[in-house]
Amino acid sequence: MKSRTAALALLFALSAPLAQAAVTAPYVYLDVAQAPVNVKDREIAGLFDRWNTALQTGDAKSVVELYAPDAVLQPTVSNQVRTTPDQIRDYFDHFLALKPVGQINYREIRQLGSNVAMDSGVYTFTLTEANGGKRQVQARYTFVYEQVEGQWKILNHHSSAMPEVQVRHARQ
Repeated sequence: MKSRTAALALLFALSAPLAQAAVTAPYVYLDVAQAPVNVKDREIAGLFDRWNTALQTGDAKSVVELYAPDAVLQPTVSNQVRTTPDQIRDYFDHFLALKPVGQINYREIRQLGSNVAMDSGVYTFTLTEANGGKRQVQARYTFVYEQVEGQWKILNHHSSAMPEVQVRHARQ
């Protein structure tokens, strides 16, 4: 529990520079093709791929199983913070109807302890509307992962659409 509290405090301290960079230069990204250099970072990077693959199954239950029982979800396309598995599932029941496919544009991975890690950056989702039209939503994200009984679970997931993109759409 002590490492979780320290990890969450560190999360907020480390994510401030990333948020500032995203606001001042939202379309400048590092080359994500640069693979994480150590084994632990590669393992953490793979957790996004696992989550993204679960999204593409269209099965909300599969996605929710990747979250810790006490996880917090601050989702991209909803104003409601989700703090229970039922609330998280409700979000994904609706979000998965858009057939989301995510792609990382920029990422930073930080080890916050022996069993806690953070992956934060910028991703873009391609969403498919009911009429078949596609749109892209670019967002800043942070995943905090914790190993629970030997399995990495999402403890905290924050995702917020880029404000510059929202302003641009409002002007159109």
